[in-house]
Amino acid sequence: MNYDKTRADLLAAFAPTDWEAYNFLVNWIREQDFASRALNVGDTAPDFLLPDADGRLVSSEQLRREGPLVISFFRGGWCPYCTAELCALQAAKQEFEDLKANLVVLSPDTRDFPREMKRSFGLDLQVLADVDYGVAMSYGVLFSVPEETRAYYTSLGINLGKRHGSSMWMLPLPATYVVDRNGQIQNAFIEPDFTKRQEPVDILAAVRRLPAES
Repeated sequence: MNYDKTRADLLAAFAPTDWEAYNFLVNWIREQDFASRALNVGDTAPDFLLPDADGRLVSSEQLRREGPLVISFFRGGWCPYCTAELCALQAAKQEFEDLKANLVVLSPDTRDFPREMKRSFGLDLQVLADVDYGVAMSYGVLFSVPEETRAYYTSLGINLGKRHGSSMWMLPLPATYVVDRNGQIQNAFIEPDFTKRQEPVDILAAVRRLPAES
C-alpha cells in the first residue's frame, strides 16, 4: 500500500475551509520550528511503559532488546492521514516481523478509542496510548494546539480533550524512529506537515541498514 497515493486522494477532497485550516497549522508549526526540538539520529531514545489497546503494559526497553524498535507517533484515530499511515504499516507488518523488528504506534488517544480504531480499520498493530503526552514530550515532538486549529477541529466534532482525557489540547508531530538494541536512534523522520508520513518501504530500508547486532 502506497501512503502518498492515499494522501493525494485525501487532499483532493479538501474544501476551501480545510485548505485554510491546513495551511494555517502547517505554517504555524514551521514558524515555531518545533521539528528542530525533536530527538534525532544519534540521540538516546527514552524508554517508556505504556498501555496497549487492551490495557496491557508494553515496555519499549524489552522490545528493543529483542531487536530493532520502530516507533511511530500519530495524532489519533480521528485523523484520516493517521489511519492511512497505519493501514500502510499494517500492509507491511509481515516484512517488519521478518526483520525481527518490533513496531509500535503511539497516540494520545486513550480509553476505548485505540481499540475502536483497531477494530474499525482491521489493524493488528501494537497501538499504545501515550497517556498525558509523556512520551511525545520526552521525544520533543509535542506541541500545544493553537486556538484557531482548536476551533476548526471543534467545528468538525473532534474533541481532543475528551479523546485524550485531558483539558490540554496537545498533539504530536508525525514522527517515526528506528531504535537499536542499545536504545540509540538510528533513523528519524520528523515532519511539520501532518499530511506527510514516512513510507513503510523507507522505514524497512532503515531497519535493513542496521548492523546485524542491532
